[in-house]
Amino acid sequence: MKVAVIQTATLPYEKAKVNYFLSILRSKGVKLVVIGEYVLNLFFKDLEKAPINFIAQQSKHQLGLFKRLANRYNITIIAPLVTVDKKNIYKSFYKFSAKSTKVYHQQLLMPYEHWNEKKFFNTKESKPLIFKIDNIKVAVLPGFEAHFDEFWKYFRDKNVELVVVPSIGAFNSQKRWQSMLTTFAFLNNCYVLRANRIGKWDNWKFYGESFLSGPDGNIIDKLSNKEELLVVNIDKNMIKLNKKEWEFNKLRKDIKGL
Repeated sequence: MKVAVIQTATLPYEKAKVNYFLSILRSKGVKLVVIGEYVLNLFFKDLEKAPINFIAQQSKHQLGLFKRLANRYNITIIAPLVTVDKKNIYKSFYKFSAKSTKVYHQQLLMPYEHWNEKKFFNTKESKPLIFKIDNIKVAVLPGFEAHFDEFWKYFRDKNVELVVVPSIGAFNSQKRWQSMLTTFAFLNNCYVLRANRIGKWDNWKFYGESFLSGPDGNIIDKLSNKEELLVVNIDKNMIKLNKKEWEFNKLRKDIKGL
């Protein structure tokens, strides 16, 4: 199965460019497209200062647009998008397809002084997105939540074969992200597709470098720090081969006394 990342900066109302990207990806036979965080809305630091009515209007526009695009191109799109419900603001991750629209509201949010999403967004209990395309079981995992073992165990128990991680990385964190996600890919014998954005806010630079890790923990393909498309193939046989070779799931059953 072919999957892709659209690596770009913020595109609040750029319909023509998104159409262009999707037309290319559809012609290549891509079934699943992933977009990084804060691409369809303002970046978080600007979002903090924006009127809630503006946020709601922008999100409503993007929600309608991507429903139409998923239907037009018959392609599944994973896109982070802010959700406004009355006075509550959620950091949400949408799955748009020709048949339906599903959403997951991020539960664990960054609480740090320089980037305090926990203070800004509301949270509520929400089930992670898990679905099948071409007999490949896919899960969506927001970038910050990718740091927590509980989500990976949940996906492993659900036999997830591809974890897509929409994210936004800055501050020269490339090596840490790559080490973390390739390790989780190897330990869970699954593919991990990281979709990162580019651009900058003030003196913060978002470096891109979206990549696909194989179930053996090796990078299969990777982008640079520019606006680019990543098109890669997910091979179910590779997953089966690594699970058989390492037998992690079988060996975990031998753990006693924990």
